[in-house]
Amino acid sequence: MRLIERNGGILLRQRGSHRQYEARVILADGTEVTARTTVAQHAGDVRPGTLRAIERDLEPVFGKGWLKGR
Repeated sequence: MRLIERNGGILLRQRGSHRQYEARVILADGTEVTARTTVAQHAGDVRPGTLRAIERDLEPVFGKGWLKGR
């Protein structure tokens, strides 16, 4: 969640233990790209498949490999 917020994502809402984030970017041609994802707030580690889904959801705005720091 910290990485999402550091990259410009904003918290839209929280329902129970799930937070929904949105990120936006305006491209050089003036078009706006918006991406959303949901992050669970459960105790313990986030499973690798879940992390990949979060990364894939936000790739249109943050770019490929943003979660790994590339």
